[in-house]
Amino acid sequence: MFNQIESFYRNGLSDSEISTLRMKHGFNELSDSKRKNGLFHLLAVLGEPMIFLLLAIGLVYFLIGDSGEAILLLCSVVVIITITIYQETRTENALNALKNLASPRTNVIRGGVVKRVDGRILLPGDIIILNEGDRIPADSKILLSNHLTIDESLLTGESAVVWKEKGDFIFSGSLAVSGNGIGIVEKIGDKTEIGKIGKTIGEEKTEKTILEKEVGVLVRRIFLLAVILCLVLAAYFGFLQGKWMEGILSGLTLAIALVPEELPLVLTIFFAFGAFRLSQKKVLTRKSSIIETLGAATILCTDKTGTITQNKMTIKCLARENGEVFYSDKGSEVPEGFYDLIRYGNFACKKDPFDPMEKAFLKMADSYPGKFLYANGNLIKEYPLSSGFFAMTQVWQTDGSKDYIIASKGAPEAVSILCGMDIPRTNEILESVKKFASEGYRVLAVAKGVFSGDRLPESQNEFTFEWVGLVGFEDPIRDSIPDAVRMAKEAGIKVIMITGDSGETAKSIARQIGLESPDFVITGAEIKKMDEALFQEKILRTNIFSRVTPEDKWRIVRALRAQGEIVAMTGDGVNDAPALKVAHIGVAMGERGTDVAREASDIVLLDDSFSSILNAVAEGRKIYDNIKKALAYIIGVHIPIVGASFLPVFFQWPSMILSAVHIVFLELVIDPTCTLVFEKEEAEKDLLERKPRDLSVPLLNKNLFIISFLQGLLSLLAVISVYWIVIARDGVAQNQKASTAAFVTLVFSNLLLILINRNWTETVWESFRKKNRALPYVVIGTLVILLSALYIPWLRALFHFVPIGWVDLLICFSVSFFSVIWFEIGKILFRNKN
Repeated sequence: MFNQIESFYRNGLSDSEISTLRMKHGFNELSDSKRKNGLFHLLAVLGEPMIFLLLAIGLVYFLIGDSGEAILLLCSVVVIITITIYQETRTENALNALKNLASPRTNVIRGGVVKRVDGRILLPGDIIILNEGDRIPADSKILLSNHLTIDESLLTGESAVVWKEKGDFIFSGSLAVSGNGIGIVEKIGDKTEIGKIGKTIGEEKTEKTILEKEVGVLVRRIFLLAVILCLVLAAYFGFLQGKWMEGILSGLTLAIALVPEELPLVLTIFFAFGAFRLSQKKVLTRKSSIIETLGAATILCTDKTGTITQNKMTIKCLARENGEVFYSDKGSEVPEGFYDLIRYGNFACKKDPFDPMEKAFLKMADSYPGKFLYANGNLIKEYPLSSGFFAMTQVWQTDGSKDYIIASKGAPEAVSILCGMDIPRTNEILESVKKFASEGYRVLAVAKGVFSGDRLPESQNEFTFEWVGLVGFEDPIRDSIPDAVRMAKEAGIKVIMITGDSGETAKSIARQIGLESPDFVITGAEIKKMDEALFQEKILRTNIFSRVTPEDKWRIVRALRAQGEIVAMTGDGVNDAPALKVAHIGVAMGERGTDVAREASDIVLLDDSFSSILNAVAEGRKIYDNIKKALAYIIGVHIPIVGASFLPVFFQWPSMILSAVHIVFLELVIDPTCTLVFEKEEAEKDLLERKPRDLSVPLLNKNLFIISFLQGLLSLLAVISVYWIVIARDGVAQNQKASTAAFVTLVFSNLLLILINRNWTETVWESFRKKNRALPYVVIGTLVILLSALYIPWLRALFHFVPIGWVDLLICFSVSFFSVIWFEIGKILFRNKN
């Protein structure tokens, strides 16, 4: 074959030509695939508004002389940056590993020598040799074709192979299914068809996630409130008491206490740990915050091949010449009357096939050792498929026999011609084929013959064939898919199947997986005829779209978004990239997906399984639940801190309850509590039985705010009550003891707020049955530090405490307990009412 191309192509590029072309064209890679350095990640993280907010608050603390709090905030910033960069770098490393695995190696002629090289180093003008199973490394023109067929589904969405003759173009990312050929590279990198699509999706604006937008609004509102209160307090002390400096410092302290600086740390760690857990379940997140958006998804648009199905052909039914049909189920044995169909189907296959249908023939034969295989036979000649005749024939000779075994398989209409069938019999066979196709099978026909001559004919049409029967192949669904579809339905998520296959195949698969309305299908051709109003009307009543183009997929996703749906879209091909980019959550395939699809996606499924998406949905919902619990806790805890800091100053009580060192201690408890205890909290029982959350309801909604405010207000009342109980019992002279008892009450309230907010439907006693690895460490650690601060002299002096007895400790705990018990009673009453 090498010698069949024109002589001026036989040497390929020389070393000097390679150097010149390399300087002009660079490498055969997409610009988006270039690795990002650490500085890029650092600048991206520093550009986040929440980081600016933390740095600004830290600066204010330095200015007012509270260096301990400032250092604590700066440490939080370092933690956020470290976690974010680590997670993004880890994700990028995994993606680059996938790219390296997917990077096609190819045979290229350089300097008159055939070399096996990485497709990345190809240049325009390179001569490449293509064999069955090769991935096309660059857009090229065919110089020589020997029955070359190409699967371009990753680029076009069409599942049928395409014949390629001399002068035709083949595109990067497509796959050589059969035959071989020689081509000349014309375009590489961004100039290929894949590269053009990659450039287009790269220009699409990446939106912030839903939760990021909500948190941004929440922080701005709280910040505005803090500024207003700061000014009011400063004006009060300045105008009414003439204490401007004290007023400014008090106002700044109040503002800082109001701003939930723990929130960015909570979000970062929750998302990072969620991404880590998903990576252990074969789900890789390119942006960890997208997990929560997936938890809010209302629509899952999924491809069929490889995602719902296994992308592996299996023989499912056999039909003999006499009309008898056998359906192969798990564990069922092929009746002896069908042996010829399998035997001659195997004789029509290559010994080491690439074609999935040939692999299916050999797999079935392997299940019956010695009955079907050609272990003692020799392949003499092959008559391959051609663009005008879809049947192939192989000639075998077994040991000890002078006759040749002839076996053919292919399209039923082509094999019927080989068998010399009349029109009525051919039509009868085609009716059977149509029936099998309606059941979702791809059908091949098998014929056999014997040849006794000395010289084999030039064409397979010259043999005398006998019809053996039909074989139906199925790409079986993944075992987990029916349960996953049922779970999605229970979770209020609609599953839509979008495929390039025929409507009949799509209907069959839809029935098997339990998709609703499996007989109602809209085709790509029908989509093109619909105006936007009609399309919007039908989009939410349709679960199956067949024979769609990349433009159709993009239009489907945009139409669903226009209806207010939160759309997750799966895809593997270059043709899927625009739809992946425009969806709220783009989900790419890791095993068989293209680099362009991965670059356009938010999530990569390393095992290509639809069921893994449900794992991500559950994780997203769990994260959102736990963020709400953490937010309720943050608000509830800040109210007593603000009140205990502000009220003694404003009303000139006998002593302060909280000093700077006390607030630092509380912050050291709050931060690990939010980031560890609530992050480690198990999912609630009904996680995948609820409907997706209503996006019109903000993260900090009215109910959440009221509950959090009441929790904080009653905790503040508990602190104030203990303070005045001690003053009333022991006198004003014991104000330091009152402050100590009030602080202890605040710590107890803090711990109790953790316990009651772990679960909003189960009581504290019920939630203790659920494991939370962080909880014992936080609770025990806090109590050990508190008791140490009370009873170790040098720590007691640092905190300005005085010793208090066990009776006082019991009073502190009892008052704290009664300040939260109402919430536990509310859980029981609400649950009984429901």
